[in-house]
Amino acid sequence: MRNLGKNTLSMLAIAALTMVAGLAVLAPQYADAADGEGAKTTETLRKVTPEIAVPTLKEDGCTITIKTDKESYASGEKPILTIVITNNTDKSIDKGINVSMSGRDLESRSRMPAMARVLWKDSRTVTLAAGESKTLTIETDTKVSDSQAISFHLGGNKDGGNGDVVEKPISIEN
Repeated sequence: MRNLGKNTLSMLAIAALTMVAGLAVLAPQYADAADGEGAKTTETLRKVTPEIAVPTLKEDGCTITIKTDKESYASGEKPILTIVITNNTDKSIDKGINVSMSGRDLESRSRMPAMARVLWKDSRTVTLAAGESKTLTIETDTKVSDSQAISFHLGGNKDGGNGDVVEKPISIEN
């Protein structure tokens, strides 16, 4: 019985040392401790910086490119998209373009991450002569929220897409 107390105290001491060592190794060192231009402030954290993983979609002999009007957005701004469609074939074509903006809550109220839902969508059909390029400027009617991660999806065909998706995630950190 005397050894039971000593063994329990030894196990607790080992567990405490292991925890402290684990926290020392895994904890970020001086996280976000920067002065000057790189300092993280409330203003810089509220800006949304979009990224396009695959900015070009090639379909039906056309090349479709998407980009946003700004490098970053503040909460409440409406993104404006510029889509360039180029007909690479030697015949005239009617090209369907589907664009949508999806958002999901960053503040999860459960163990599972929030599901993305479509916030805005638009479809256009563009007639292109052989070798012609056209530029579409599309303003979304949905404001960027500081509590959502936003992504843009671009599809090419008229009946809702065939799995080719261009994604443009926008995340906001508070």
